[in-house]
Amino acid sequence: MSWAALSEPGAWGRIFRLWGPLALNWLMMAVEGPILVSLIGRLPYPTEGLAAFSVAFAVALIVEAPIMMLLSAGAALGDNRPNYERLWRFATRLNLPLSGVMGLLGVPEVLLWLNSFIWQLPEAMALRVAGAIWLLVPWPAAIGYRRLWQGILIRQGRSRAVAWGTVVRLAALTLTATLAAKFLPWPSVWIAALSLSTGVTAEMLAIRLWAHSSLGKLPPSVEAPLSQRQILAFYSPLLFTSILHVALTPLLTLLMARGREPLLSLAAYPAVTNTLFLFSCLGVAYQEVVIVLLSTSARRSLLPFAHALGVLSSMGLLLLALPLLREVWLGRVFSLPDSVQALAKVGLLLGAPMPAIVTYLAYLKGVCIWGRATRINLLIGAVELAATLTFAGIGLFALRLPALYAVMGALLAARLGTLLLVWPLTRKLLPQNAYLCPCE
Repeated sequence: MSWAALSEPGAWGRIFRLWGPLALNWLMMAVEGPILVSLIGRLPYPTEGLAAFSVAFAVALIVEAPIMMLLSAGAALGDNRPNYERLWRFATRLNLPLSGVMGLLGVPEVLLWLNSFIWQLPEAMALRVAGAIWLLVPWPAAIGYRRLWQGILIRQGRSRAVAWGTVVRLAALTLTATLAAKFLPWPSVWIAALSLSTGVTAEMLAIRLWAHSSLGKLPPSVEAPLSQRQILAFYSPLLFTSILHVALTPLLTLLMARGREPLLSLAAYPAVTNTLFLFSCLGVAYQEVVIVLLSTSARRSLLPFAHALGVLSSMGLLLLALPLLREVWLGRVFSLPDSVQALAKVGLLLGAPMPAIVTYLAYLKGVCIWGRATRINLLIGAVELAATLTFAGIGLFALRLPALYAVMGALLAARLGTLLLVWPLTRKLLPQNAYLCPCE
């Protein structure tokens, strides 16, 4: 019997209506990276600019990590006004200090000291990275508040507003990048950082405006509202999961800087990872869909939908990795130098199965958050980080592979192993008739 026959009538349409705008939202965010990489590739000194952007963006991601799961927290816990108000206070205690940390890391003396231990970049490039980090000071707070309000919107079925927020973000980013490249005599990495900060700030303001009516409709609590201790108990595993997940990028850039062909690998890494994210984000968007719909009659169709989504997204990436489209994508869209393209081509092929794996991991993470078993999310992050670093170290220092190949192979092997390890743990969390697999 087919999965479609086992599904609740109309459930696929219901899933798609919630997932579609979220997927579009993630797709538009995924386009952000190629826009900036393409911009840097067209400005003077593209290889140095791309390498500096890899480091600056890695720093921004690790500082941002603690607030990334506020979207899931808002979708899971923001069911009434008192809970939302407590979530908002909890978010503020994370958001503002993290922007302060970003400012501290942008101090040239601090960044140069870190560079001497971590990246060992030339001093001129390190100072450009410091300037980019200064320009990214608004990034953590803007993203934190935005994600909390997005979670409230998703819980109320207003995922279209989330997608429109990303339209605002991309418009602001593109306009800022265009004007800055034309009128400011800045290094390309500074222009990219300014564009990122402007985009996320504009999106935050738009989401807050659109969330106003949703916040006004939140009902009063019929039970005792969540305490800060309860929120912390729920959120702490998600916080550390995000830190572990985001730590991959700076740790991998550190490893690549010490491997074979480091500069070319660092320059190719943004193009490869942004392309992978362009297809993987379709699955990433599924996590909040699972959180919201597992309590509904559509739960029976959630895993079959994930099967279809994972297969189609990986097939799309594989098509883009074929020679003709690959030449256009890397050469014309990203404007990568020939020497960088040679590495990026193989990186895309190594990453072809990644979108399907990410989709299944998003399904499992959504199940765990819905069941408030967030410690399993932490296990997923810890296993993935440890396995990736282990496999990357073997590829870099034992097999002496080019740095990009070692890292991409490690990511693929680690995520596949994590998926196989964690899948059985979700069975006991699911409501009746929610779990389907070929063996059942």
